[in-house]
Amino acid sequence: MRQVHPLPAPTTTDEMPAMQSSDTVRSIDSGHCGLCGAKLSARALRYHVVSPQACDATLTVCHTCRKVALGEGYRPAE
Repeated sequence: MRQVHPLPAPTTTDEMPAMQSSDTVRSIDSGHCGLCGAKLSARALRYHVVSPQACDATLTVCHTCRKVALGEGYRPAE
């Protein structure tokens, strides 16, 4: 069996790798539908909709709930 040794933690910001301008920060998609609560698998389609009650509240929903939500006044978040 091999021995594993942890890497030393950087002590200053100079030792930490700088974020490149090409690096992007991506949001993590929700694992559950925001309306029905169904678990969204890795291959499931996810849609982002905006609630008609709060313009800054974006929900991640499943395919079925998206159709219903658009009929109930939700808007696509694009």
